[in-house]
Amino acid sequence: MSSTSSSGSETSASSSKFNAIKVLYSKKSKVPVQNAPLYDNLQQFESALKYNETQSSCVVPVGRQELVKKREEEKAAKRKEEERILAEKNKLRFAQYRGLETVKKVRKVKNVLTRIESMKGPLGALKDCVDQRLRIKVTTRHAYGIRGVLHATLVAFDKQWNLALTDVLEIWKKKAPKKRKIPPGLVTPVPKGTAASISAVPVVTETPIGGGVLECTRHLPQVMVRGEHVVLVNIVER
Repeated sequence: MSSTSSSGSETSASSSKFNAIKVLYSKKSKVPVQNAPLYDNLQQFESALKYNETQSSCVVPVGRQELVKKREEEKAAKRKEEERILAEKNKLRFAQYRGLETVKKVRKVKNVLTRIESMKGPLGALKDCVDQRLRIKVTTRHAYGIRGVLHATLVAFDKQWNLALTDVLEIWKKKAPKKRKIPPGLVTPVPKGTAASISAVPVVTETPIGGGVLECTRHLPQVMVRGEHVVLVNIVER
């Protein structure tokens, strides 16, 4: 009887003869408090006794994820509040020096398209042609005189009168083969049809106008005309 009572007292958590090893191997052991918090070691339990659960330094028992999540949220909110207060202090601290700081000027990007917007005078008329998609007539020249005319739509230009044209109808005049002097060839001519195999060559239509002169016309999708070849620009459509 004494051995039974002694063994019972050693497995009882409230007994002064409590034996933890016997409790682990005993099948009759009962937990006094079912919802008691669990800790990984004795040091965590002693730390938990010193602090309240509401304090940030409290050791959270095993399996209480909601407390851990709540604590992290409180830490994040506190950190944000400290950063806000620090930003306000710095703002007030450097407010007196705000007028002394140098403001860096933003350099505007300049190109052909941005310069078109500020064109005035004759170039301003070209700007209207670009905005309204008007057809223009450009008279061109070569080294000895007038070469021909271009009927086209203006896409872009610059202050040197370099013109970018689309949907171009080119008209010029030349003498018939029997009337013009053909200089001797300086290099070996390109075989017929070689250029056409690389890129489509516009078809030139030749119309006799009398006096051994032919009027040539051809249609070009896009043309870039240098300003030194431009003689006159007329607005055909208004």
